[in-house]
Amino acid sequence: MPFEDEFPLALRNAAELAPDPATVVLAAGAVRRARRRRTRGVLAGVAAVLAVATAGALLLPGSGSGRALGPSGGRATAGGVSGPEMVALLTALLPPGGISDAGGTGTSDAGGPGARPGAHLTFDDGRGAAMISLIIQRVAGPDAAQCMDSFDTPTESCERTWLPDGSAVVIDRMNARTAGRPKEWRAVYATPGGKQVLLSSYNAVTGGPPLTRPDPPLSAEQLTAVVTSPSWDAVFAALPAASASDVSPVPSPGATPTVAPLPDPAEILATATPLLPPGAVAGPPQTQESAGRAHLQVTFEGRTSMLLVSVQPASEENRRAKELLEQGAEPDLTRLPDGSGVSVRDSSATRGGGGSQTQWSVEAFHPDGRRIQVSEWNGLTGYEFNPGTPALTVEQLTAIAAGRSWRS
Repeated sequence: MPFEDEFPLALRNAAELAPDPATVVLAAGAVRRARRRRTRGVLAGVAAVLAVATAGALLLPGSGSGRALGPSGGRATAGGVSGPEMVALLTALLPPGGISDAGGTGTSDAGGPGARPGAHLTFDDGRGAAMISLIIQRVAGPDAAQCMDSFDTPTESCERTWLPDGSAVVIDRMNARTAGRPKEWRAVYATPGGKQVLLSSYNAVTGGPPLTRPDPPLSAEQLTAVVTSPSWDAVFAALPAASASDVSPVPSPGATPTVAPLPDPAEILATATPLLPPGAVAGPPQTQESAGRAHLQVTFEGRTSMLLVSVQPASEENRRAKELLEQGAEPDLTRLPDGSGVSVRDSSATRGGGGSQTQWSVEAFHPDGRRIQVSEWNGLTGYEFNPGTPALTVEQLTAIAAGRSWRS
């Protein structure tokens, strides 16, 4: 995939995970610049693949779109799946409409651990053009399919459905964090075998204004049909297989699915609160929605900030990540006497200006494989960042993240 296509897609993916409005603005600008640079050759390649897909077609059962898959019918080919083929597969699963500004990352382009092949395009069903993007990756089972926490993103609605094979589908309708920004309607499909398909649709053609329609174009049924399609089997077949630690057991019929457990927010708060420095006061209870994380307001020495504590249970993946960091991938990693490794990240001017520190994040890799991250900023939500020095110092955050009580 050419850099001019891959760069804006990577920025959009980062914007989905980071609560910094400036990231979304940067992604939008990159998309616009990419469109000006994109040559006819890219679109011609996509068109050629679509022509091949139409020529030897196998109709996708239940797609309802009248579009067709290519001769492979969703089966893996010897050379994997290319970027243009990713676009063709996604296009074949969409309802009738115009397609433009398409780009894709194939399995060979995104090879290796953590590979994330995907596709993005502009789709117009006659009611306004909209950006649609898709990502495919290996994850740690169906627990990876979670509703977005309304603390992080204003949420209109979210539905999580368990399928008979233990897979999960989440349909999340997220509103804009700030006025004039697009909505995102997202579908996430994750299987016990570690497969995940994530599809996002917007009511704009970039990550920012102008808005092109009242709502994103795809219904819950259409989103579900795309992410659960067997067409993506060809992509997963060309990706590295999930390790044993990534695979969750398949529940028996009628049983509640079981995956590697994430701690309940109340459990996290019960451990984190006693680790606050003497004199710090935790704020009133707040709504907690997501397993594995909890947030709380903290006031200390006249300053009030928000803390977000995320907990990953012990796993081989976390142990490998710690080893890589210790081998020099993270030069700022601090090694504690008890064998823990601590990494510190910070940001300032990009989150409100004024030059004052506005966000700190400390991540501790415990010797037993647990991974604890504590982030701190000034604001009432997970997407509101105000300038000013946070209430707790990096050393105090480190004491929370690296506390031995997480291991009991």
